[in-house]
Amino acid sequence: MSSRTFKKATSFFFLIFFTNFLFSSQCESLNDFHSSNLIISQASISSLEANLPIFCKITGEIKPNIGFEARFPKQWNGKFFQAGCGGFCGLVEPDRSTQSNAINHALKKGYATITTNGGHQGKHLGDAAWAKNNLEAEEVYAHKLIPLTHRSGHELIQVFYDAQPTFSYFSGCSNGGRLAAKAAQEYPDLFDGIIAGCPILNLTKNGGIFGSWLVQANTNEQGFPILNKAFQSKLIMLEENAITQCDHWDGKLDGIIQAPQKCNITLEDIPNCLQESNSTCLTSQEKNALRKIYDGPVDSKNNKLFYGINPGSERYLAHWYLDSDDTKGPGTLLANGFLPNLGLPEDDEAFLALSFNFDSDPELLVPQSSLLDAMKPDLSKFKNLGGKLLMWHGLADPLVLPQQSIKYYQEVIKTMGKENVADFFKLYLVPGMGHCWEIPSALPDQMSMLTILENWVEKNETPDSVPINKFDSSGLSTKKGILKPYPKLASYN
Repeated sequence: MSSRTFKKATSFFFLIFFTNFLFSSQCESLNDFHSSNLIISQASISSLEANLPIFCKITGEIKPNIGFEARFPKQWNGKFFQAGCGGFCGLVEPDRSTQSNAINHALKKGYATITTNGGHQGKHLGDAAWAKNNLEAEEVYAHKLIPLTHRSGHELIQVFYDAQPTFSYFSGCSNGGRLAAKAAQEYPDLFDGIIAGCPILNLTKNGGIFGSWLVQANTNEQGFPILNKAFQSKLIMLEENAITQCDHWDGKLDGIIQAPQKCNITLEDIPNCLQESNSTCLTSQEKNALRKIYDGPVDSKNNKLFYGINPGSERYLAHWYLDSDDTKGPGTLLANGFLPNLGLPEDDEAFLALSFNFDSDPELLVPQSSLLDAMKPDLSKFKNLGGKLLMWHGLADPLVLPQQSIKYYQEVIKTMGKENVADFFKLYLVPGMGHCWEIPSALPDQMSMLTILENWVEKNETPDSVPINKFDSSGLSTKKGILKPYPKLASYN
């Protein structure tokens, strides 16, 4: 190496070292920052995270009890990204890959990012005990964390970068999707663009009525689950039965169910188990439970109270609902946690999913609906302020039923008019996808919604199509498709 080359290399590495030193000092100075809105527990450089840029990791609490983690990159793109939390929240999980709390995909694009625990501590995402006799925590979880986190995030950005973001975005899945819809409905001036994935818009009915119905449908007289972990071996058979009956309703025989609402699935072609249960037959108890799960909750007069699962959702049942005798699935935990803690205006420990009365109890949930649900169809303020909303939902989601997203979109059109809605709100239905990428789909299920939203907000590029991919373990795309805004169907290569 020549002396000139050596000097250049030395100068380059010194420059890198010096800039990193300055960024580290800038980050650690936040430990001395004081605010009436938030408390910083720690601010430090994280440069060893896999596949992530150098960033300042900031943890602490936003008043009144919102635990948060912010990640501010060294190379900031001038924009802000806020993530909603999934389930009943209770945990700060910035590294989740399922989009419930995820912020790393935005961090990689240079965003100043923040995610929270929803305003409380929980044991897991199905734990709602924190809500018992705690109206403040309920209100924060329901929607107040949105502006509180937004304000604190912008405050930190001003201190750290000495600037305000040029654009602000909100994204979430499941309960995070509900929060995304709440942001558009209740706080239309805070975000330029919003992504609502698999949103539990009608939380009171999805959590209280459907959740209770599924638990009761799947419990035998002895109190044990009918469809248990051993039932997992029959899910492939059920999925094949669904595809056989429902594939053609979208006009194509391609192994893809895109019109599940048109299909009245039956179990008649599946043999009855005679002496011994196996993976090729169903017992009468299993058939009865499955019929109820497909059909959805009704009262004693057979009045429909909510939706049932879509055909094609079968492969995801094992993760969410197939309990063992001593272990409850996440869906069961969520159903049992909602009613006694969140579903009622006054908490009642005895009010469990298994004891829910479908004639008298649905009306008990109504008082909480205005607080928890995100069903307001008038988004005029959000539209008039230039906001853009992308909503997507897996058609095979058995936990947060996609029919409520379709219903909500239709109500927004009815309220605001089709042409007005097309200017700012798109709904995409994803065939074969379950809930928030918790379980991989057999079909393409990966799309870059943040990039699509950026182009719509910042470049006025209307998202009339969204590329979607299926990747193998090495990261190579094995199948591609195109999502179209509802009511158009997806197409695949």
